[in-house]
Amino acid sequence: MNPIKRYIIWLRRMSYSRGFGVQSPSAYRFIRYVISEHYPYYAYADLRKKHPTLNWLTRKRMELYFRLANFCRTKLMVDYSKDSSLLADYVAHGCKMTRVRNVVSELSGGDTVDDSFDDVVMRLVRICPIAGCEAFLEKALAESDQSSVFVIEDICSDAVAHRMWQQLVESEKVSVSYDLYYCGIAFFDTDRHKTNYVVNF
Repeated sequence: MNPIKRYIIWLRRMSYSRGFGVQSPSAYRFIRYVISEHYPYYAYADLRKKHPTLNWLTRKRMELYFRLANFCRTKLMVDYSKDSSLLADYVAHGCKMTRVRNVVSELSGGDTVDDSFDDVVMRLVRICPIAGCEAFLEKALAESDQSSVFVIEDICSDAVAHRMWQQLVESEKVSVSYDLYYCGIAFFDTDRHKTNYVVNF
């Protein structure tokens, strides 16, 4: 992305930085210590040496997934993308017990979403806007529960991703959601008041 455009996006969202104005203690903690955490985790340096050619946005999102895996501490992350190898490396450093399962690679072997994921509760899910993503979102929603956390990438730059994000924000299953511009994070804990936060990520 053009650096000027990045700066304009940052300026437009400047008032939503690091949880300022957020009244909910749990939402503030998540924004402050997961989304906007600036602590230099020891693994970041190792991962940057291992993956030195990542562009700024890919690295920014991968470090977010590192922190999200550390926050959720689930055994399985389900990923709907073309390749999960980079994600799996960052997630494993964030939480050693979390395994990443790529849906697209399994479907390329002839399975269907229904056949492959009937036995899986969708706890931590990333969905990228590629072919078949909307059908997968429907399946994932059906297999979600109150502990689920979904991430949709490119919610402000891709029409399909934006449509999926709006579906999540409006869903009765989703409680608190976070619009980070480059992706969106949705929680399914309906004991919490339904709110959509815009965050300067």
